[in-house]
Amino acid sequence: MTTGNQVAPTSTALQARVMIYQPSQRPRERAGQWMDTGFGRCRVTGRLGQRHADIVESMLYVAERRREISDGGIELLIDPAKLRRMLSDHQYSHGRIKKLLTDLRAATVEIVTPEMERSGDSIIGGLIDHVMPSPMTRRDPFTGGERHLWRVRLGVALVMLLERDLSLYYSPAPIARLQHGISQALARHVLTHRHDPAGGWHLNTLIRAVAGDALSSMMLRKYRRRLKEDAIKLAEVGIELGAKDRVKRATGAR
Repeated sequence: MTTGNQVAPTSTALQARVMIYQPSQRPRERAGQWMDTGFGRCRVTGRLGQRHADIVESMLYVAERRREISDGGIELLIDPAKLRRMLSDHQYSHGRIKKLLTDLRAATVEIVTPEMERSGDSIIGGLIDHVMPSPMTRRDPFTGGERHLWRVRLGVALVMLLERDLSLYYSPAPIARLQHGISQALARHVLTHRHDPAGGWHLNTLIRAVAGDALSSMMLRKYRRRLKEDAIKLAEVGIELGAKDRVKRATGAR
C-alpha cells in the first residue's frame, strides 16, 4: 500500500501562517473573531487547536488512495490503525479521535490573503465533511477479525487550500509528540519557510506569529518556558532554539 505523502501533502503553508489552529492542545471555542497576520487573516467559528492539526496532517500523510469527486470534492481512504500510530506511540483511543473529528466537522474557517482581497475572493468552509466506514477491510491483529478502513471526505476549505496553497511534505509524527501546543504551532510555522532569515528568527517574533500580538508579558514568558521544555524534541523536528533567543532550521531539515 502507498502511504506517506503518496496521495496528498501533509499540509499547506497558510494553515500554519494564518492561525487556523490555536497554539494550544486545549483550544477555546471561537466565535468568528478575525485573527490578522502578515500573511492574511483568518476567522474560525468553532474549536480548533494543535491536536486537530495533528489529526488533519496525519490523515493526509497516511492516506492510501485519493478520489476526486465530480462536485470538486476529495475523498481519502485511510487506515484508522495507521492514523492512531502516527498520532501517538501509545495510540489514541477511538473516542478521542472521534471527538477531534467532531470538532473538525463542526468548525467553519474563513481565510483572506492580500491576493484574495484584491480580487474580492476568500476561502470559506470546513476542513472535514464526513468520515464513513469503507467497504474495504483489513485484518485486525488484536481481535483476529476484520476492521473497516475509513472514507474521509475533505471539507471545501481544505480542498481549496490543497489546490491553491503551497504544499508541504513532512512526517507529522514528531510534531504530534511535542509536549506543548505552542511548540507544535511554532514548529508548523517554521516548516512553512524554505529558508531562515539572516541570523534566524527571534523567539518572541515567532511566538507572536502563532499566538497573536495581543499577548501579555506573563503569557509570553509562559510560552517561552514551554518551548524550552520541548527543546530536545523540537531539535528532532529539525528546529533549533539557539543562543540569544534565535531559532533556526537544522541543517538538512525538511
